[in-house]
Amino acid sequence: MTVTMTLARAIAALLLALASLTGWAPQSRAQTGRVDGVVYDSLRMQPLAGAIVQLVQPPPSRDAYSATTDSLGRFSISGIRAGKYISGFLHPLLDTLGVLAAYGSLTIADDDNAHLSLSIPSAAKLTSAICGPAKAASAKGADSIGTVVGHATDAMTGAPVPSALISVSWPVLAVDARGVHRETRQLHAKANDEGWFALCGLDAGEFQLRAESGARNSGYVDLTVPPRELTRVSLELAPDSSSGGKLAGTVTTKDGRPLEGAQVVVDGSTTTASTDTRGSFSLAALPLGTRMIESRALGYAPTRIAITPSRDETQTITIVMDKRVETLQEVTVYGKRSSRMRDLTGFLDRSKRGFGHFVTRAEIDATNPQSVCDLLRRMPGVNVATDAGIGCSASIRGMQSLRSCEPTVYLDNMPFMGTMSEFTAMVLPRQIMGIEQYSSATEPIQFPGGCGAIVVWTR
Repeated sequence: MTVTMTLARAIAALLLALASLTGWAPQSRAQTGRVDGVVYDSLRMQPLAGAIVQLVQPPPSRDAYSATTDSLGRFSISGIRAGKYISGFLHPLLDTLGVLAAYGSLTIADDDNAHLSLSIPSAAKLTSAICGPAKAASAKGADSIGTVVGHATDAMTGAPVPSALISVSWPVLAVDARGVHRETRQLHAKANDEGWFALCGLDAGEFQLRAESGARNSGYVDLTVPPRELTRVSLELAPDSSSGGKLAGTVTTKDGRPLEGAQVVVDGSTTTASTDTRGSFSLAALPLGTRMIESRALGYAPTRIAITPSRDETQTITIVMDKRVETLQEVTVYGKRSSRMRDLTGFLDRSKRGFGHFVTRAEIDATNPQSVCDLLRRMPGVNVATDAGIGCSASIRGMQSLRSCEPTVYLDNMPFMGTMSEFTAMVLPRQIMGIEQYSSATEPIQFPGGCGAIVVWTR
């Protein structure tokens, strides 16, 4: 059984208050009882170190005892006055989960050596408490369901961000009247007054997670949700204009060898670094809030991890690149200019004619957009509206009507079969080489749309 955060903290405060009065308790009976035990983390399947175990007698008595578990989750409390006690424990992990372990009862007799086993509830029990019995029953019948819980806090003050909108998105292949195309599905949750949130009923897999509240937001964070488990995350939010974050770290192989020459970049920043002979790097003037950092090295697959840069102190991390890419024997290839080169040449030729609006890779790097939506907002005549999730819709005025309508999107010379919201959620600014934007009056013959066209070329 679990209780809500507010009630849990009230009980914890009562226990601590009673514990502070221990010295006032009458000493009429010999204090000979003893309790030994262990606290176990059922989520990570390991002992729980650093848990504060408490024994408190109900009123009118004021006897209270406490101990902290060691690295093996063990604790021992001696000199306990005989009687009935309420037993429980506190730990930061429980705060992250938004619940508190149930309190039990324990009777201590004179010269008694009792054993007490405590544990963080299993993922199934926590899911039932957090998401409700209906969701829990569904999870029991589906081995692919996972749950995400966490906190949203302000990157500069550390304070909770009440009512922050938490969005999780993932791509799927859909088949409908338009044929087979890629769609982006989304699930949303709102943080409570303490910044705590839960996302229930997620199919296990790879996701992107983001938190936003007014002008503050986190970056898009990669998230892996295992089946039948409870995944914990912490998201720090900051304005887009924030900067000054500092980061230092080391890039190594799986066996601990430093990687020289690895390229490191933080999402939302144009600053890059290259590791030295010791695999070390440092970055400054980074955007605040939770972000993803990516490391690339020849012969290794790109590796991404979440970071939280701070102004006050330099965050230190280690990036382990453990997926080596097999390289082929060197060969000599003769061929003609690729179609992609012809496409980009066409991009440059059209930009010289003066029709339409063009955005180059250099301009994207200079403006440091957080999303494709930020790029669209800078285009003349384009109205952008943020959707409930991580994408956005865009419209321009059509030639045949005073009403605004959605332009046709082309991705690498092919019409995009999804919606504008799906497109802006799927494509990231770092993937784009150039963008062409046309009104209905300036559409080239190869990019018909009727209501204008937005043509995106990726790297």
